Amino acid sequence: MNKLKKFAIALLIIIMLTQILGHINGDNLTYNDISQSYYISKGLQETSSLNLVTAIYLDYRLFDSFFEASILLVVVTGIAFMAIKDEDLL
Repeated sequence: MNKLKKFAIALLIIIMLTQILGHINGDNLTYNDISQSYYISKGLQETSSLNLVTAIYLDYRLFDSFFEASILLVVVTGIAFMAIKDEDLL
């Protein structure tokens, strides 16, 4: 069983390395430029922002960023609450 685990791990490492080395060359990479052309053509019109990065971050990704920050706040609050409860038990 120990040899089987070592073989499986070695096989996974080889597969991962071949995938990484295949993508380093960049020949088989394909890019989806549909969203890029949409942001460039409609960014100023929809957001009224001259800076395209600002338009994407503050308008298109606003809710995503807001909910990520909210989840981070809940997690930190929960960890702090559990740490306080652990100190009370000691």
